[in-house]
Amino acid sequence: MLIYSRNDTLITMNLKGMKNFLIDMDGVLLDIAYDNFFWQKHVPQIYANEKGCDLDQAIRITHTLFHYKKGSRDWYDLDYWSNILGIDIVKEKKSELSVSKIKIKDGVIDVLIELKNRGMKLFLVTNAHRKTLDLKLEKYPLHKYFDEAISAHDFNYIKEDIQFWYLLRNYLNIDYNETILVEDTMTNIQSARHSKLRSLYVTHSEYSGDEWVKPIECFSKFIPCLD
Repeated sequence: MLIYSRNDTLITMNLKGMKNFLIDMDGVLLDIAYDNFFWQKHVPQIYANEKGCDLDQAIRITHTLFHYKKGSRDWYDLDYWSNILGIDIVKEKKSELSVSKIKIKDGVIDVLIELKNRGMKLFLVTNAHRKTLDLKLEKYPLHKYFDEAISAHDFNYIKEDIQFWYLLRNYLNIDYNETILVEDTMTNIQSARHSKLRSLYVTHSEYSGDEWVKPIECFSKFIPCLD
């Protein structure tokens, strides 16, 4: 359990009885600058070039489409967006300009190594499309620290859906009473909570004050608290 003072300073963590970590990728392990740049700036620019319209118009069109699908499975489906926009999204994601924006957060590797040394099972669990996941793991081979890297998209659900968490538990054959979830999105945590996953941690940026969620400043803050 995490205990916080009034200024949210982490005092201690008790991992007794915990065996598994479910860890989000974007926003927890990797910086979200890549995704923000790609969807908010790069895709509209490519769309404008392809359709022969001005950038402002391309931004309005693409951002409206994104807003409509946000929070759905289609939002993470690269093939869906390739068809809708008439752009080879996978090709654009692999462009040098885009890939250069993929950055790992400070201290991530140290925490993963420490957790593995303590005998924890680690599972990377992301909403990212499998093609996006493979691209990011090609730049940063984080999969070597995890027992498995899972794309929720492969389950035909996303983490916002309660069904996903039940499917995941059965697939991994783990006890959620012995499992910690580290996320950066409250909607994902709320759906996970309904599946009886109780040890829930979220970054400060998304913390909404819920007493059943423990806020942490960033993933690297786990190391000083392990003892």
